[in-house]
Amino acid sequence: SIILLKGCRLLIFLQGDAVVVQEFASSELWKILWLRLAVVLHISSERPVMEGETPRFDQPSPEPDWSLISPKGMEAFLSLALFTFTHEPYHSLSCLAHRNSIIMATLNKLISVDFLNQLSRVCSQANDKSMHERVHGVVLQVCQLLCFPFAIDLEPGMFFNILEAFRDSEIPTHLLQACCHHLPLALAGIPMSLLCHLILSDGAFLDQFVKAAAATETNNGFLSTILLSDHAQMISDLLSLLTHVARVSPTHQTFLQRILQGPDSTYQPLYHLLHSPGRAKACGLMGNLLRHGKEFNKDLQGQPGLLQRLLECLSDQDARVRRSASFAVGNAAFQDSALIQCLAEAVPQIVRLLSDPQPGTRRNAASALGNLGLHSDSLQELLVQNKAPHLLLEAACCDPQPTVQEATLIALRVLGQQPRIHEVLLSLKASEKLVSLSLSTPKSLCTSPRPSSSHHCKKLIYLLNPAHSV
Repeated sequence: SIILLKGCRLLIFLQGDAVVVQEFASSELWKILWLRLAVVLHISSERPVMEGETPRFDQPSPEPDWSLISPKGMEAFLSLALFTFTHEPYHSLSCLAHRNSIIMATLNKLISVDFLNQLSRVCSQANDKSMHERVHGVVLQVCQLLCFPFAIDLEPGMFFNILEAFRDSEIPTHLLQACCHHLPLALAGIPMSLLCHLILSDGAFLDQFVKAAAATETNNGFLSTILLSDHAQMISDLLSLLTHVARVSPTHQTFLQRILQGPDSTYQPLYHLLHSPGRAKACGLMGNLLRHGKEFNKDLQGQPGLLQRLLECLSDQDARVRRSASFAVGNAAFQDSALIQCLAEAVPQIVRLLSDPQPGTRRNAASALGNLGLHSDSLQELLVQNKAPHLLLEAACCDPQPTVQEATLIALRVLGQQPRIHEVLLSLKASEKLVSLSLSTPKSLCTSPRPSSSHHCKKLIYLLNPAHSV
């Protein structure tokens, strides 16, 4: 079978004819090659697996018949598969769109931890250092094949069916285990990128990933190790993945905190990230953790250096960092009064961010100032000294971005209930300015469950009415 495989591969490479490749991809020979590999791998131990059958993944994995295929032959086969997928991607991917297809079953087997353990053992017995690279090669080639659905423009129905097959095969679990146990960190970029794409595309993948990562300290520690490394792209992918988990699933907060705490629970990975090129995404991850509850807030109270570094990011030269940091600080202020005094030192910088070039940062800064007044009126004088009421009112009336205007009006409604700030707003003739704003604000034509800026404006005018007692 290996001679036949090499002959087919040589034929395709030598001729380089698109028609030849197309005919090969749709031929019975191509199907037979996959079927023979499935038999060698014992995907079905009783008889050859036929197209349309459902493989049994819950049974113990039998040892492949190494007398019929070697690790080198496995690599040769996967090279041929990559060549065929590259030149005939649509036809090849149609085979992945069926959850019971022999190709999907075989790829799932090749990336499984049981098979990789078996392959690693065979390579170790060969007493050849280069044989260990065969395991790396198999993992990476399978991952490249599984990346194809994200690399080309597929018809939505086919893409959905492929994702369904991936879900049934629990590909995220296999990817994480392969990275943890069978790849050096430097080679984990492709599987981690694939993992990120899968999790961002479907919530079921997210649950599979969290379950696998939380199952062992090894898996959890591997993710912490990535964050402490200097592999910028891998860190970026993992931070995108973790931020998505934090944003959509509050129940996984403890899992995320364990990764950021690192093996010694000192939050060294997060410290490292806040001083790295990935600090914008790290601040965004912190903001999403702070948005969903007080657990991370409590940890911040015990890590003053971590909170201090977050506040320093408010003055970062990178606009993305300032935006993410202001989002995180605002959420920290919203959740708990325990951090208010620690956050007070950031008031001057937050106020300056009301004039930041980025609308998102201005909006976050306005929200942060409002949140600082939610739990306590102890910062009234500090806010007045830094002209927060003045600049919030100016932004409410003059900022060209409606979302910024809305955020400043909400902040003023909160802060305006505090006597000292109420007094300052009256001295600034805020009511008159807000009346003009309410008359000039166009009414929204779309139906939204969120109150409009006009609504907040009218509520603030009512609050500032002399007849209304603060």
